Amino acid sequence: MRKGISLLWVLLIALSVLCGCGNGTVPEDNGGQSDAPMQQGSGASGTEERSGAQEKTPDVQEAVPYVPPEMKGEITISCLFAEEFLNTAAEQFMKRYPDVKVIVNSYKESSGESTVEDYLTYLNTKIMTGKAEDILFTGFLPITKYSEMGVFEDLSGYIQKTPELNDENYFMNVLQAAKEDSGEIYIIPYMARFDTLAFSAELMQNHGGYESGMQGIHFGTAMDLAKQLVDETDKSNVFLIQMNEVSYAHYLIKDSIGKFIEESTKEVNLDSPEYIALLKSVKDLSENGYFNSEIDFYNMEYYFAAECDYDIQAAYYSMDTKSGTKHCMPLTDAEGRTLMKSSSCVAINSASASKDLAWEFIRYLLSDEVQTFPSFHGPTVSRKGLEAVAERYYAFYREGNDGAGFGSEAEYKAILESWMEQINGCDTLDGAVMELVDEENRKYFSGQQTAEDTAKRLKRQLEQYFKE
Repeated sequence: MRKGISLLWVLLIALSVLCGCGNGTVPEDNGGQSDAPMQQGSGASGTEERSGAQEKTPDVQEAVPYVPPEMKGEITISCLFAEEFLNTAAEQFMKRYPDVKVIVNSYKESSGESTVEDYLTYLNTKIMTGKAEDILFTGFLPITKYSEMGVFEDLSGYIQKTPELNDENYFMNVLQAAKEDSGEIYIIPYMARFDTLAFSAELMQNHGGYESGMQGIHFGTAMDLAKQLVDETDKSNVFLIQMNEVSYAHYLIKDSIGKFIEESTKEVNLDSPEYIALLKSVKDLSENGYFNSEIDFYNMEYYFAAECDYDIQAAYYSMDTKSGTKHCMPLTDAEGRTLMKSSSCVAINSASASKDLAWEFIRYLLSDEVQTFPSFHGPTVSRKGLEAVAERYYAFYREGNDGAGFGSEAEYKAILESWMEQINGCDTLDGAVMELVDEENRKYFSGQQTAEDTAKRLKRQLEQYFKE
């Protein structure tokens, strides 16, 4: 595994994001996207009038024509933080359609506050009074709760009727990753973020049993292997993974969340023997030196048996097979699903009076023109956008390694594409749920309460939360 570079890459990644956000240049070419907007008043399940329709057999369904709405009016957008690509896209959209006004309401900029709790209180008040914005960026929002409340519009009809949204131009598995079992799609991603898992190439050299073509693995199984790798050494400078007890438990819980929390029925089983045993097993690992609490990052050589990383960086270092990572892959859950995060998604307010116009702006966010903006710092849902991301970040990481490359740009792009194709779901678990879990678990790991008390307190708190 990579040695002694964690701090350096944190700085380089931060520099990357800042450099990307500082450049709002819009390409001249829009990638062949149609400028025709949605038909006004059609809604996600509306019907359109068709003139000159030819007689057809009952088994053949005629495609619904894509008719533009009147590009005139105002749309508002709500988000906690306004990102550079959003502000630039709003400006470009208004230049393209002079009779449309786009207002980005960033809570931090408008109120001076930036806490998630304050933002949610503010947004909930606007939703209850019917004054919420037309488009809602879903970062930090309780997706499931809002969907059940009817806050979000079903976007499945819009997606189906938008001609350029197809497999040739987009990763449709990603665009529809949040699809409900009943077919509704309440949130749609403009970018896909996901965790990856890799093992130390050096520690794996003397360990058999795992094929190089392994596609995915969930956290619990990965940690079983990582523990074996650690145990095959003298443990003096080898650790499981760069996490503390709280983070490690967090991933284990999310790994099999359905065992402990069933959101659909609001059933909480965190006081189960399985949960208590999970907490105690993590504490036992910590007490036996499997975590990295005493690493001297600057004066010692150390190894992590496994590494949890994020998409674009992991894809680059997965090509370093000699001294870096081995079997790098997107992290799945215990059910084998590769889940993208819901933080880079948008939704339309079901109470909006301008749904079609709002969809037109979302459609613009998904266009190649916007998706190739340098301010996108993760895998885009547009295939051309991902090509631009791969080119930009390959150059960035290569420069950060003094021009040394572990593979070609084409190989880097192919890895990202293959990972994107594996996404088959979206993690919509309310962030507040895991915040409560982490807060109580932290008290256990610091010795303030027992595992049994922790489990009981969590059960009460989450049952109350789900009733609110």
